[in-house]
Amino acid sequence: MKIRTFNVSAVSMVEFAGLLGEYELEGAIIGTNEDDEILVKVDYDPEEHSQAILEMIDHLEDLDEVYSEEDDE
Repeated sequence: MKIRTFNVSAVSMVEFAGLLGEYELEGAIIGTNEDDEILVKVDYDPEEHSQAILEMIDHLEDLDEVYSEEDDE
């Protein structure tokens, strides 16, 4: 098993939880960081879930871009 910690903004948390369910992964909230992002620890089997983890990383980056563009308006 490997562990990946995600920094998830509060506005992205619901979508992130949906991704966890979609990929049949479990996450645990372990705290927050100095940017008020929620730290979520995900345990996964690299042989089964590496692609899912990469897709989750990409999805979070896309969400961050969308929400930062909305803040700029």
